Amino acid sequence: MLTLFQRFSLSPRRLSLLESWGPIVILLLAAVLRLYNLGFPQSLNFDETYYVKDAFALINGGYERDWDSAADASFAAGNPTGLLSTPSFVVHPPLGKWLIGLGMLVFGASDPVGWRIVVALLGVATVWLTMKSAKLIFNSNIWALVAGFLMAIDGVGIVLSRTALLDQILGFFVILAFYFLLRDRKQVRIGSWNRPWLIAMGGSLGLATGVKWSGLYFVVGFLLYVIFSEANLNYRVQRSIELKSETKLPKTFWIVPSLTQALRNGVLVAIPTFLTYLFSWGGWLLSKDAWSRNWADQEGNAFTGILSWIPRPLQSLWHYHVEIYNFHINLSSSHPYEAKAFTWPFMLKPTAFFWEERDAGCLFETSGSDCVSAITSLGNPFIWWAALLAISVLAASWFRTRDKTTTLLALGLFAGYVPWLLLPNRTMFEFYVIAFSPWIILLLTAGLRAWFKNSAKPKQAANWIAGYLVLASLGTIFFYPIWSGMWISYDFWQLHMWLPSWI
Repeated sequence: MLTLFQRFSLSPRRLSLLESWGPIVILLLAAVLRLYNLGFPQSLNFDETYYVKDAFALINGGYERDWDSAADASFAAGNPTGLLSTPSFVVHPPLGKWLIGLGMLVFGASDPVGWRIVVALLGVATVWLTMKSAKLIFNSNIWALVAGFLMAIDGVGIVLSRTALLDQILGFFVILAFYFLLRDRKQVRIGSWNRPWLIAMGGSLGLATGVKWSGLYFVVGFLLYVIFSEANLNYRVQRSIELKSETKLPKTFWIVPSLTQALRNGVLVAIPTFLTYLFSWGGWLLSKDAWSRNWADQEGNAFTGILSWIPRPLQSLWHYHVEIYNFHINLSSSHPYEAKAFTWPFMLKPTAFFWEERDAGCLFETSGSDCVSAITSLGNPFIWWAALLAISVLAASWFRTRDKTTTLLALGLFAGYVPWLLLPNRTMFEFYVIAFSPWIILLLTAGLRAWFKNSAKPKQAANWIAGYLVLASLGTIFFYPIWSGMWISYDFWQLHMWLPSWI
């Protein structure tokens, strides 16, 4: 079947140029949308008040510390001060904050670009990995370009890449792990320890967990997928032998090798996951005064019996993890922007990261209307709502076909989204979708591809898909001011509030 762009009668030369230069253009687009005016706002934005200050403490001492009450104002003034000597209890692992700190080492802690540059670059890298993953899944440069383009222009990725939070960093590591998983699927070796891509997947998942514990959901989801897909392969091999030989084989023929391979895969994934996660705590382990660092050295706290051999720093680290776990399971405080997980794909309650007003000096200024600067983590509605339709169609089709591509693409949703549905009482926010947004884009691309391939009039379908991409682009142009904090009139801002819950 002719490809999407061949339906528009592109010459082979132009098609080759598109496939060669298209990824570069998309990455440049992603970079512009994420790096433009990155230093605005000058003040700490939303939860940057935690992560930027923690990052500053890490690069200036190796562990998180408390700050005085004027610290936020000092950052906004370009002269960070107020770091105290007392350790701070933080509830997320250090790796993401170490990465934020790298930007401060290059640009300085007084420049907001330094706070956000690493996150922004990882956001661009996420677009690249989404394209690379799409190429492996669809075996098509064109559909990879479609996936990359949609990822580049979506608002959730743009806002989270422009803000020094942990979630885009988490999103980068989990899509990196997925890319390694896809590479492993291309050369899977049943019964072998020689699985470098699987080991790389484990290492990436350990780094993801070193950013946020929700990375553990992906560890479990990806590992289970590998185990069950290879068990299914063993089963199909047995069925093929039985059909050819007309002989019934015992079930142990496929069950035993599946179990041994599951144990082998568990080792190949678990060890690099654990080691990279432990590495993320290196600063804490090497310090002497971090929170709970000396817990095991205090009388009566050290492990006894068969656990007494564990080094005391690791005993203290275990105790700290217990403290963090207790915090998370009891986190149920109300917040004006909290959103239950079942509402996330519908984009019903986006989080307002920033809001400021002034009298004049803005785009689309009208008499009697104030000027506002707003940053709202709202996805492009034309992408997210279209993705819901595509996912619904693919899911309905899956029950008839058991399509392997749909199963693989759904993996990110099962790992990154479904666990949150099981925590109805926990405080959570809609921008958590950034961790699984690449799979939303990939499923949308799969839906568009299925529409094109199954259409009785491919030329007409290609025109509709092209029109849809233009519509999504116009959506990004329209919403970009409230993704980047541009100064606009209050009336123009209201035009973006399509639903009452967006305000």
